[in-house]
Amino acid sequence: MDADTASDAIPLRTRYVLFSLFSVSADFVYGAVFVTVLLGRGVEPWALGSMLAANIALGMVLEAPSGALGDRYGHRRLLCAGLAAWGVGFAVFGGAEGLPATVLGLALGVCGHSLQSGTLTAIVVNRIGDHARVRRVRRAVRWGQVASRGGSVLGAGAVLVGGTWARADTLVLAAGAALVVLAALTPLCLPADRRRPGRPVLAILRESAATITGRRFRPLVFLAVSTGAVMATLIMAWQPLLLAAHGEDVRRNGLVLLVMTLGLMAGAACSRFTDRLRPQVWGPVFALATGVPLVLLAFGWLPLVPGLVVAEFFLGVTGVVSAAWQQLMYADANRNTMFSAMAVVSGVTYAATQWCFGWLWELGGLPVAISVLVAVSAVAALLTPLSARFLPASVQVEARPGAPRSEGPQAVEPRPDDRPG
Repeated sequence: MDADTASDAIPLRTRYVLFSLFSVSADFVYGAVFVTVLLGRGVEPWALGSMLAANIALGMVLEAPSGALGDRYGHRRLLCAGLAAWGVGFAVFGGAEGLPATVLGLALGVCGHSLQSGTLTAIVVNRIGDHARVRRVRRAVRWGQVASRGGSVLGAGAVLVGGTWARADTLVLAAGAALVVLAALTPLCLPADRRRPGRPVLAILRESAATITGRRFRPLVFLAVSTGAVMATLIMAWQPLLLAAHGEDVRRNGLVLLVMTLGLMAGAACSRFTDRLRPQVWGPVFALATGVPLVLLAFGWLPLVPGLVVAEFFLGVTGVVSAAWQQLMYADANRNTMFSAMAVVSGVTYAATQWCFGWLWELGGLPVAISVLVAVSAVAALLTPLSARFLPASVQVEARPGAPRSEGPQAVEPRPDDRPG
């Protein structure tokens, strides 16, 4: 069965959801246990931090070129190669007995993840036609985000269940095998996309970098910074807050993480009610709403676990609103490259927030660290609608070749009989 035959039996939206679900689930299994595996193999804490920092740096270096490779040689090809490298990296990491093989597995995994990032969404969005395009792109992004959050829940459940009878490194090995299976299914289940052999990779990179750093994308960059800062603050803060409130209990951590992930998934699903709203206004509102419960619970003015779930809910809504706005602004020809460039912006924000969080925590305590970084996120959120107001082109949807450019995401009236592309 090839991809065309699969399209007759299973809609592309369903295949998109399943690939998102299982790939994120495998990544979540790895993310839940990899630190435990490294410590169990004798890695010292200082070396652990250095290894993870090097991994993040490698991923950021590969991110933008990987997007250009997808736009140049085809997204399906890159998705297949990325999933295979990602899975092999997990398998090598899980089965390694010495430090060299462990480091090799880490490097292969981050290379594969960078190669495949953004390709699946690009395959789907680039096949959406002009009819009710804004609504259909938003819906496709929402389905992908909900599936990804569902994959996190599935991965958390797999760790909770599988951890009772399997070692942590065995779980990572199984996750790698699942990714390799997805890589093998990619050419069978997903349609081929148009390659652009006449465009050099460096030219695609230069064009996309100039676009992202231009005035038109300034509001989107502000929203990406706001979302990245508040998300990093939430991720860094929830475990210390839980430890201070209830003491050390790994099972409680797992249960709270599962509930938080369900809140994130619910927020992504409820983002459907924002489809008619203006993303340059409501994206920042939801980003601000993510930070408010963090500050309240940091000072004990809000119950801890409900506050974390509320913050995750609004983060889920913000993620979909931001991602849909980005996809509507990207041109089909450079979609994966611009996705990767924006991912670099988010990655730099995330890394800077983590670094600042540690120092602020050391100097002023946890509530001060949370409050300062939420304030930074709020400033970036407020700059989003202000800059969009003075830059009308920043809310004009990127037109497909031969189609007129829409005057804004909110200007397109969807039809009720619309079906996803």
